[in-house]
Amino acid sequence: FFHRKKFYRAILREYFWATYLLYSRLLAINKPFHIKTRLLVLSANFPGMLKHLFSVLAASCLIHEAQGRLQFAGHRGGMSGHNTFVPEHSKAAYALGASNGVNYIEPDVISSGDGVLFVMHGNELGRTSDVSEKPAFADRKTTKIIDDGDGSSKATVTGWFSEDFTWEEISTLRLRSTLYDGDGPLDGIYSFMTFEEMMAYVETLSGMVGADAPFGVYPETKLSNYFASIGLPLEEKFMDAIANAGYCGYEEGGTICKGELGDKSLGPILLQSFCPESLRTLRTMTDLPTVSLINGGSTGELKLSTDKEKVNPDMVAEIATYADILSLPTSFPSAFFADATEAGKDAGMSIHAWYVDDDPELYTFLTDLGVDATFTNNMAYSHGAADMIDFLQDSGRLSGQDSPEETNSKSGDGAMSSLVLPVAIFAVVAMAGVTVWSHRRQNRQEKFSALEEDEIDEEDVRLSWNPNDVKF
Repeated sequence: FFHRKKFYRAILREYFWATYLLYSRLLAINKPFHIKTRLLVLSANFPGMLKHLFSVLAASCLIHEAQGRLQFAGHRGGMSGHNTFVPEHSKAAYALGASNGVNYIEPDVISSGDGVLFVMHGNELGRTSDVSEKPAFADRKTTKIIDDGDGSSKATVTGWFSEDFTWEEISTLRLRSTLYDGDGPLDGIYSFMTFEEMMAYVETLSGMVGADAPFGVYPETKLSNYFASIGLPLEEKFMDAIANAGYCGYEEGGTICKGELGDKSLGPILLQSFCPESLRTLRTMTDLPTVSLINGGSTGELKLSTDKEKVNPDMVAEIATYADILSLPTSFPSAFFADATEAGKDAGMSIHAWYVDDDPELYTFLTDLGVDATFTNNMAYSHGAADMIDFLQDSGRLSGQDSPEETNSKSGDGAMSSLVLPVAIFAVVAMAGVTVWSHRRQNRQEKFSALEEDEIDEEDVRLSWNPNDVKF
């Protein structure tokens, strides 16, 4: 429902078509003695006639008076999260996210042992590939302590690690879904992609899907502290790949890769990391926008607050020295998230979030706060939410940012106003239906009177009726 007229036409089309089908079936049963059959047809079709109305009203009430337009970054592709068969960071995940309307594709970028950057979430290969089934790699299994990327915590992990493999070895592995213990229906089909291959694939997808604008790329330097500690820093090769893909360019003799010198036909790019050191390094190499990811839980809260209760504006302002965008976890308590959003905006940063799935109230919460973009694990659902928000914008109900008090006072009126047109249409349809039914009832009574006057036996009428005359 991208436009108001399309929305209204859709409602009209659905209801008049459903009503036509319903009453054409009823009118086809024009023989006497079959009132129960008519009622059965009515009861069977009535829920279908109401289905679209109630779904639209429910969405209108849940996504009420949202104050902006969210953009979506396909998290690990955008269709590889919960309840999916698709391996994350696979071509299938990127393609499904793209076909469902993502604005950005989000890859995590790590390194092989010989310094090739490729896309995978984390550096343990066994979680998303069939490496455990390869006898040649059985002796590579080990246990390591891994820095989570910003030094706030470390984890002990057992498995097969990317830094212990060459890219040639990694390219022999096949991806699998993280949900089905190696038995997913798309397991074993897709291989890992280098970072450069991934960016080229996104450009191809933009042309194939035919989006209004090319998809953006939202890459993360994953575990950058850890890789730097073992002699495999990510940032220089990361920027080389981005420059080679055309997202930025160098002036003659220059050392800063400038976005204005990039290929204008490409979509936007945002450089993200949990690690402040990585973002500071990137700031010395490019003027492309940088995004500071904030951890979930208490470690993330301590990046923004000294007591995990009240956001410290000075701490947020420090983040603004190396990041253009602040990306907050939706797992934060609502009040803390709202305070962090306000502090981030006051510091001159845009606000993003990670992530959404299928909670409709969360979409409203983020847009009411003026959050610009969010990661999504379920782009199909997010696309439906975005459609409804677009309709609300086109209807003139999203003309500006209101205060929380104004938003709350308007939300009830907005939900009620969304009922007016559908209810009016339904009333007209119902009145038409009652009129037709009354007319048929009168005709039926006249036929009964004629039968009584002619003294025709009721059993003869039943026997003379042809069931084939009943058309469903």
